[in-house]
Amino acid sequence: MAVITIPFDYDPQRDGGSVVPIYLSDTDDDGETIFFGWIEAVIPVQDKLRAVSRRVLGDVWRVSELTDLTIHHLWRKYGENVGRNPAFRVYVTAKRMAYSLEDPGARVHLALNISLDALEEYRDHALIRDNADTESVYHTNLDLGRFEAKLRELGREDEFEVYMMLKAGYYWYEIGQRLGRNPNTVYRQFRRLLRRIAGHL
Repeated sequence: MAVITIPFDYDPQRDGGSVVPIYLSDTDDDGETIFFGWIEAVIPVQDKLRAVSRRVLGDVWRVSELTDLTIHHLWRKYGENVGRNPAFRVYVTAKRMAYSLEDPGARVHLALNISLDALEEYRDHALIRDNADTESVYHTNLDLGRFEAKLRELGREDEFEVYMMLKAGYYWYEIGQRLGRNPNTVYRQFRRLLRRIAGHL
């Protein structure tokens, strides 16, 4: 498995401050090499993909996650049939994919400058919720407890660490940086783990 960087001639020392690179895996979840035409199709629309990541996901650095998922989806669906305008197909699919990836919790992570007064107000409001709401939160906490127990049982220590970072609001690129690994690989491995856990709950 290889990680492909777009632009192909990206140089961190030369371009680090001006270009957000797009990292793509050239191998799908079954170990097959993705048709290179899909990867090439990213090049003409790479700036548009960065713009979608910035606008919809609130973080231009999630462009690798978004593009990688898009390429894998198109490869699974169409194989080597890239069509007459593969770049347009990549862009349209990525836009749709971005809205499915949008996480309201990520917006909270961006708002790190929230005032202490607003935080106090939120806490006070949370303390005076009605019993039905409290019961709902209680059941949510129970479900999370079951999930975390299964995660400890079925997952590795580093996978539990990934979960705790996600829970704290970290983005995939931040998790990759902290673990010293490709964020797309971490994402796909964690997604497989979630499917495995779901079968045991």
